[in-house]
Amino acid sequence: MGPTLAIAFGAGLASALLFSTLASGSVMALVLFYFAALPVLIAGLGWGHYAGAFAATIGALALSLAFKSQFGIFFFFSVGLPAWVLTYAALSLRPAPTQEDPQAVEWVPPGLLLTMIGGGAVILTLFAIVALYGLDFEAFQAAIRQAVGRTLAQVRVGNADRDTLVILMAAAVPVAAAVVWTFVTTVNLYVAGRIVRASGRLVRPWPDLPTLKLPKWTAVALFVGSVGSFATGFPGQLAAIVLAVGLAVYALQGFALAHDVTRGWGMRGFALGLLYALTFVIGWPMIFVALAGLADVLFDIRARRKPPLPPFNI
Repeated sequence: MGPTLAIAFGAGLASALLFSTLASGSVMALVLFYFAALPVLIAGLGWGHYAGAFAATIGALALSLAFKSQFGIFFFFSVGLPAWVLTYAALSLRPAPTQEDPQAVEWVPPGLLLTMIGGGAVILTLFAIVALYGLDFEAFQAAIRQAVGRTLAQVRVGNADRDTLVILMAAAVPVAAAVVWTFVTTVNLYVAGRIVRASGRLVRPWPDLPTLKLPKWTAVALFVGSVGSFATGFPGQLAAIVLAVGLAVYALQGFALAHDVTRGWGMRGFALGLLYALTFVIGWPMIFVALAGLADVLFDIRARRKPPLPPFNI
């Protein structure tokens, strides 16, 4: 127990240190901030979810004492608690009865973990908006527009164009924040899993990630988000966040599909590299990747193919 607590304590302090770099405002600090959840995830996956919970608590207390503000609370709900929940879920078993063994169980699959990450992004973004601005949507929009306006004031943009950009960017800021949190948390969970697996402390078998499959009901959430995004006020903003996060997780589903169907290709590395480059450099191809992921979930594209080659972990 002693070594576990020591590791969790160190992980909490490391996570708090990475999180606190955001106060400097530099680009490098922003990069380090994105990895704030990594130490908590490593502690939780490698030494049990209790270690993850202890690390999250230590990080929150350290920030609260260091800054004498609500910084620690913000850390706990945006980094510590989600990281602990993910480690708890990743190390959990769920019923998977079959005709041969009605009592069979399985590890929580990656598709469900990805769904939890997407749901967490929506909940945390909504929580941040309500915590800062309450249910006053006009106050929220005014604050975002003011912040965006100050940023654009440093750029030579005409007043008419600036006003248009302020309106567009104010609507996009919470959506972008939720999408970034989704991708960053997914990367952190993957990296933490790889590190813990390399150390030999990962108790669950490493999943075959290219076979990742989101639950079909997530397509309903995506549809509701797409329809609701035409509404005004908070309902429209919330629906837009759901839509954007849904597209993000379905894009990851699409990338998993690409990794699966290209098994055995001679130019597999080049093809996947080109796909990632086009998607993240240009941006808009991600929509088609997400649509491919959606089609895979709804119509089970892979089941229509010939049997795949033996799994190759990524």
